This record gives sequence, structure tokens and C-alpha cells, in this order.
Amino acid sequence: MNTFIAKVINIEPGEIVSYIQVQSAQEKIRIIKSTLPQWLSVGDKVECKIHEASVCVSKECPGLVSIENRLKANLKEVRCSDSLCELTFESEMGEIVSLITQLAYDELGLEMECEATILMRGVDISVEPYIDVLDTLELHKAISRIKDAN
Repeated sequence: MNTFIAKVINIEPGEIVSYIQVQSAQEKIRIIKSTLPQWLSVGDKVECKIHEASVCVSKECPGLVSIENRLKANLKEVRCSDSLCELTFESEMGEIVSLITQLAYDELGLEMECEATILMRGVDISVEPYIDVLDTLELHKAISRIKDAN
């Protein structure tokens, strides 16, 4: 599971889905949720997670694609089996791991240190409160907000 810490910079509530925009390092990520977490506010520090199989990779991304999150990254490590490859990329947000088929890896012509584009669908990213265990004041505020929401 890929995990990164981010700050909520915008929330757009909607009738069908809500959009949450977070920023980690210089990267802005758009998350789509059918139900907006009641505890979530602009300015919150959150932990975001996305499964490796939900991280797509492109060596060249010339056309329009329906995936809203695109990050430039460099391939740092490759582990392959008969049918799958686990790729570890380094991005501004840190390491991102993708799980793709061996066929896709071969067709993309990926090689160590090459630049690629990481694509992440906003609906595949989860968002949870991030609580620094050493920051008890923030913990108290978060607990109070969660209690108020219920």
C-alpha cells in the first residue's frame, strides 16, 4: 500500500461526489469521494493511501486521459516474476510502488532511472486523519471534531 502525508487545500462538496484536493511536497492530488468525511476540513493534515495495483504507469502520455492525478517519477527498482512486475518510483512525494503485468512492463520499454508518469485515479485514493503521536494537542482537537461529527 502506498501511503503519503498531505495537507487538505480545497474541498468541493457535490450532490453525487465530492472533490478533495491535497498537497504533498509540490504535488497536488485530487481525491474523489461519494461521501465527504464529516471530520475533514481545509488545512487538515491527512494520510492518503492507494493500492499498488491502482497505480498506472506511462512512459509517454501524449493524449487526453480520464485520470486526474499525474506525477513525474523516476524508476528506481524493478522486481519481476513470470507475470507481474513491482516497480518502485521516486517522486517529489516520495516512493510510489506500482504493480503491472510483465507484458505491460516490456511494452512500455521501461529501464532503470527512466522518467515515467504515474497516474492515479482519484476514486482509488483513501484519506484518513493524520495524527502525529507526539502532538497531543492536535490529537485532542481531532477527537473533539470526530465526536462533534457523530
